[in-house]
Amino acid sequence: PTQDIRRQYHPVLRNLSESTLDVITLGTASCTPAVTRGVSCTALRIHDVQYTTGHQKKDPEYFKDTRRKTTSADNNNGKQQDSDDDDDDESDDHAAGIWLFDVGECTQLQLQRTGMLRPSRIRKIFVTHAHGDHTFGLPGLMCVIGTGRKGKKNVNSDDNSNSKSSNDFMAPIDIYGPEGLRMWLRTCIRYSVSRICPKYRVHELKDIPLGPEWQVSPHGTLYYHRRKARDPNAPWGDPGFYKRDKEAWAAVSDTMPLERSERFGEVDGGRDIYPDYNHPDCRNGAPIYFIEENAAGKVWAAPMSHKIPCVGYVYEEHGRQGRLRNEYVQPIVVRNLQRLKDEMGYTLPMKVMAVLKNLQPGQFFEFPDGTVVTQEEAVEPERRGRKIVICGDTCHAKSLEGIGQGADVVVHEATNTYIEGIDNYEPNGEASVEQLTKQHGHSTPRMAARFCEKVGA
Repeated sequence: PTQDIRRQYHPVLRNLSESTLDVITLGTASCTPAVTRGVSCTALRIHDVQYTTGHQKKDPEYFKDTRRKTTSADNNNGKQQDSDDDDDDESDDHAAGIWLFDVGECTQLQLQRTGMLRPSRIRKIFVTHAHGDHTFGLPGLMCVIGTGRKGKKNVNSDDNSNSKSSNDFMAPIDIYGPEGLRMWLRTCIRYSVSRICPKYRVHELKDIPLGPEWQVSPHGTLYYHRRKARDPNAPWGDPGFYKRDKEAWAAVSDTMPLERSERFGEVDGGRDIYPDYNHPDCRNGAPIYFIEENAAGKVWAAPMSHKIPCVGYVYEEHGRQGRLRNEYVQPIVVRNLQRLKDEMGYTLPMKVMAVLKNLQPGQFFEFPDGTVVTQEEAVEPERRGRKIVICGDTCHAKSLEGIGQGADVVVHEATNTYIEGIDNYEPNGEASVEQLTKQHGHSTPRMAARFCEKVGA
């Protein structure tokens, strides 16, 4: 097949196929999709779970400790329950696969255009806020995922004629987002009678506060308060504003008499996640939400300044196992090849390299010629896990500066910009555009760059 010539010259693309973690932008447009661009959607593709030296894949105690336990927000009477068993083609703890951040219109079309992302591999969906250019693609995408799953048969079934579809034995899709998302998605699916949806559960982030610069007018509407925007000590806004607004969805969604139904895909186990104002990485008085920890890493969220409740997400891998020191190990293996086969039963003696890489701290391997290789000699120190920050719409993301510190990748919006010679915003030019952008709850490229600099990306 024809190879992408860019991989021969670009330092990032050159080793793209070797990466265990990809960030793929499926949509970058604002407000409405265009012919050439979709609206907000970012895919995080985790090829395989990377285990640290002390947490090997076959260690049952590790999975015993990290298996998520969730308290259901629907009909489980407060009992804790283990997450469902995973399907046969995914890594443990429902981790490896595709995680989506925001699902704007045309997301399912963008997935088809990439040619590298299978909807049936989507494991988790994270929604930053409720605006349509971040959510309108979700109901349709759920149907596409369900179609892909129902088209596959359970290969473990003895009776092929009566075998269940893979949707019956795959773990549910976990969906995270601001409160009101659970009932909104439930309503969309039920109204359209979409019984083809996969199993899913919605975890809601409760009591998301507004940024300090968003104040309520005497008429009950929000406006951008410039003085509070300049005050670094201004407290974050009232998290209950939208619950008191009788016209807001969040005010009525919890009281709607529409019960969860597994016939339409929604299963038990959806959690309500509450803010933590005492986390050591809290900034500017904003809380942090601990979303979950699984075999792939940890996920946090923090509120961002926008016109409605909005969060940004931070994903951090666990520390990764160090690389094998081939320059040290290989000569020892080569000179012991025949004896490894004759005396130690290695039919493929080079497989001893894998044994060396999986040595635990304090362990060693003795070769037939008497050479002793310790774990510290054979393997490099543990590598720091990568950190990815994904922001929704915001005019500032100060609350993410703590948990986002040391980010390797930042995905940040830049809805507006000033182009000299084209835009007429005299006499202040770029400053005028930036101020106008903030009043709409958005950012410019320069604002996004300042945030990246603060988190060390």
